[in-house]
Amino acid sequence: MRKLLVAILIAIILLPMSAKAITLGEYEKKLANYIAQANANRAAINKAEAEIRASNNLISSIQQEMKNMFKEVERLKEEVVKYNAEIKERDAETKKLIEYYQLNKTTNNAAIEYAFGADNITELIYRLSIVEQMTEANTKKTEELTLMIEKNNQREKDINHKEKQLKVKQGELEVQVVALGEEKASLETAGVSVAQQVKIYQEIVTGYKKQGCKSHHRIGIDCARDGDAGIFRRPTATGYITQEFGYTRPGYLHRGLDIGSRLGQNTALYSIGNGRITSIYKDGYGALCVTIEYYSHAKGSWYTALYAHLSRYGNIWVGKNVTSGDIIGYMGNTGYSFGTHLHIEVAPCRLFNWSDSNCSTWSRYTNFMSSQVSRGYKGPRSLTSYPAYRVTWNNR
Repeated sequence: MRKLLVAILIAIILLPMSAKAITLGEYEKKLANYIAQANANRAAINKAEAEIRASNNLISSIQQEMKNMFKEVERLKEEVVKYNAEIKERDAETKKLIEYYQLNKTTNNAAIEYAFGADNITELIYRLSIVEQMTEANTKKTEELTLMIEKNNQREKDINHKEKQLKVKQGELEVQVVALGEEKASLETAGVSVAQQVKIYQEIVTGYKKQGCKSHHRIGIDCARDGDAGIFRRPTATGYITQEFGYTRPGYLHRGLDIGSRLGQNTALYSIGNGRITSIYKDGYGALCVTIEYYSHAKGSWYTALYAHLSRYGNIWVGKNVTSGDIIGYMGNTGYSFGTHLHIEVAPCRLFNWSDSNCSTWSRYTNFMSSQVSRGYKGPRSLTSYPAYRVTWNNR
C-alpha cells in the first residue's frame, strides 16, 4: 500500500510536466496552420487593396464627371445668354417689320413707296410678302430659341440633381475607402504579424531539428532538454533606466524597461540567464528583436525575455543554448525608436510557444501581460535588481 501511494504521488507530480510536453510534430502542425492563416490574411489584404483601388477609381470617375457637367452648365448658360440676345434682336426686327406692314394699311401708296423704296406696285407687293415671310420666320425662330432656352434650363436642373446624387455617392465611397483602410490596417497589425509568426515558428522547428529532434520527439524530454536559468542578471554591464515598466500614461502599458548607455551602439547585450533562443525577427516597424526562453527551478516558472531595437545580432541562431555570459547582440535604434536604447520585456510565460496558452500568440501575450500587471507584476524588476530611474550601474 505504501509503495502504491508513492507511485501515485510520483505520477501526480510528473503528470503536469508530461502534459506540458509537446512534440516537434505539433510545432510543425502549428507552423502549417500559421502558414494557412498568413495566406488567408494576405488574400484578405489583397482583396481590401483591390476594393480600395476600385473605390478610388470610381471616386476619380465621379469627380471627372462632375467637372464635365460643370463645364456643360457653363456652356448652357452661355448659350442661354446668346439665345436671349438673339431673341431680343429678332423681336426688335419683327417689331420694325410689323410697323412697316401696318404702314401699308394706314397710308397711301406714296407713303408706302417711300417707306419701302419700291419703284412700282409689283415690287411693292413683293416687298410686302417678304416682310410677312420675315415676320413669320422671326416668330418661328423666336419660338425655337425660347424652346432651346427651356431645354437648357431643364438640362441645368437635371445636371444639378445628378451632381447632388454623385456627391452622395462620392461620400459613401469615401466612407467605404476609410473602412477598407481600417480593415487592411487591422490585418497588418503592428508588432508581430501572422506572417512574422510563420517565420518565428519556422526558425523554432529548424532550431529543434538542429538539436536532433524528430517529429515524434517530446521537446525538453526526448530532445532539447532544458537546463536551469540560474541567477537572473541585468542585460548590460553598464546602463541606466530611461523609461520605466508599467502604465506610463493612462491607457498605455509599457511592457518593458528602456535602458540607455553611454557606450551607445557599442553596448553589448547579454542573455539575462541560462536559456535558449526561441526567435530572431524584425517587428512591424523594422526593429531587430530576439526572444530567449528560460526555466527557473527556484521560481518554478518559465520566463521569456524579449530584446528589441538591436543595431546588430551577435553569434546567435534559433535553438541555440546561451548562458548569462553570452552576448546576443548590441544596443541600437532600429524600428519605432527615438534614440539608441534597449527595450527589454520579461514575461512569466513561454512567448510563441504553442504549449503555453497564455503567450502562444502575440495578442495573447499582450493580454496576458496586462493581466499580470494588474496583479502587481513588475516586469524585469521582478527578477533582477535595477537602480532607480536614470541612476547608472556599472556591473550586472
